[in-house]
Amino acid sequence: MEIILSQLVHLEPMNEGWTTVKKSFESNVIPHKGDYITDSVWKADDEQEVASVEINYQENYCYVHLKPIELKTNDENVLRDYVKMTKLHGWESMMETY
Repeated sequence: MEIILSQLVHLEPMNEGWTTVKKSFESNVIPHKGDYITDSVWKADDEQEVASVEINYQENYCYVHLKPIELKTNDENVLRDYVKMTKLHGWESMMETY
């Protein structure tokens, strides 16, 4: 089944800027709400909690929403740099990072 991790990343306050980052992979293990996910994008001791899970058995995918990340700044360049870093780890975002 295709597992799609999705995480909202936003500035403080959120109306100053936000984006969603996503990463897909194949797995037979379906995460559940309250599970923790590790990935090379986060520090070794920084697991991300699963907030909700949507399973589409007909189309064979599972959408996993991780708890949001709040960047403690209102500088949009910090958000762009964070997105650039996630892309180095195989994540995608619709945000332009030029």
